[in-house]
Amino acid sequence: MALYTAVVRRASALAGASHASSALKSTAIATLLCSLTGVSVPSLAKEYSAQTVLRASGEYDDNVRLSDDKVSIAGLIVSPELNVGVRTEKLDVRLNTALDFARFDKDEYNSDDQDFVLTSLYDLEYNTFSAFAQLRRDSTRTSEFPDTDDTGALIDPGSGQVGVRATRRETQSFNLAWEHRLTEKQSVELSTSYSKVDHRSDNLNDYDFTNIGAVYKFVLSDRTQLFAHVGVSRFDSDTDRFVLFGFGEIPIDNRLYSANIQSDTYTVTVGLNRVLTEKLSFSIDAGASYVESGIDSSEADVFSAQSGFSILAGLQDDEDTVFKLNSMLEYSGERTTLSLTFNSGTAPSANGYLLFSNRLFSTANYRLSERSDIFARLDLVDDEALGGVVGTRGSSDRTYGAARAGVSHRLTEAWFVEASYRFRAQERDSLEDSAKSNAVFLDVVYKPNSKTWSR
Repeated sequence: MALYTAVVRRASALAGASHASSALKSTAIATLLCSLTGVSVPSLAKEYSAQTVLRASGEYDDNVRLSDDKVSIAGLIVSPELNVGVRTEKLDVRLNTALDFARFDKDEYNSDDQDFVLTSLYDLEYNTFSAFAQLRRDSTRTSEFPDTDDTGALIDPGSGQVGVRATRRETQSFNLAWEHRLTEKQSVELSTSYSKVDHRSDNLNDYDFTNIGAVYKFVLSDRTQLFAHVGVSRFDSDTDRFVLFGFGEIPIDNRLYSANIQSDTYTVTVGLNRVLTEKLSFSIDAGASYVESGIDSSEADVFSAQSGFSILAGLQDDEDTVFKLNSMLEYSGERTTLSLTFNSGTAPSANGYLLFSNRLFSTANYRLSERSDIFARLDLVDDEALGGVVGTRGSSDRTYGAARAGVSHRLTEAWFVEASYRFRAQERDSLEDSAKSNAVFLDVVYKPNSKTWSR
């Protein structure tokens, strides 16, 4: 897992891999800082931990599909979690298990989802090894919109397509990273990640996404770190298209054809992490990506030779050069926390092709009292087709926005209640579709203190 460091807990998103839990990232960065600055880490016995969480969430959404064809749902989601871990002086291993049992007044949107995340960190004097593995089984009701991602990381911005029922999406992913500290101020890191996404939907496409990256980091001062990153990624999607060919209104042929879209992306960026004040920190990473895409479909060539038409119209080999930017600003005060993240770059998509995606993600939290908080979040996404999809600039673009605000209150040491309202809007040029939705949520959460013991 990319440990971009120092000031930004989620800076690993800059290397294109950001599914790891925030707990592991914080541990990794703290360990790295201690090593680079010469601060000793206290010796630890083998420590075990276990945390259970139970959440019951009531939900009403007046347009769950976020399309012109409105469908409203109301229901209950029960979500138990179990997080366990073991930690020694050099090793930190955690397994997080989350289940969702969703039942609505419209059965076609019911789903039973699972999310299993295994993370590990092994820290030596000059080397740090980290690993991450995840199996996530969710549905298009939640998977195709980016506001379900709490990290703000630009991985898969979603297709914006839910469908007439919630269909299964399964994601398998892993990440390996090795960081070697050259001196007290310099280090290099190598990482690789892989994700395989499968959909049980006729409208969404399966894909594989592989990334390899290298980062050089230099601690300029106790407040500033510089880094340079090079990376190579491959997006591989099997795209199915249903074609009806005929003369006038007389159908002649009716077939399902497939094409393989493969996009290779080469990225170079430089950046810095900077602690501006005790409460304010900043991170920026900028550069460029060169995208080379190829279309493989022998059936398309045969059909074109016979009829003079390409059945996969709009697909061809292509090259793109795009600007890449990741930036984050974080403020943490006595009662207020704020974060603002902007990501711009390539991203995989269930649409069947690579996207150039811009995302603005912001969160805010204000503590009203020792027991009560108010919170808000804003998510804005603008997508543009890349990777062999020609004639689509402006025709397959998608603009999406979501705003959510609410209040949480701690009833006891372990019981919490939370109420929130969400507004969403989406416009898809390819479908000439624009829609809005309103949703309200009421959550009851049981979260006792984590149990820890040593031996």
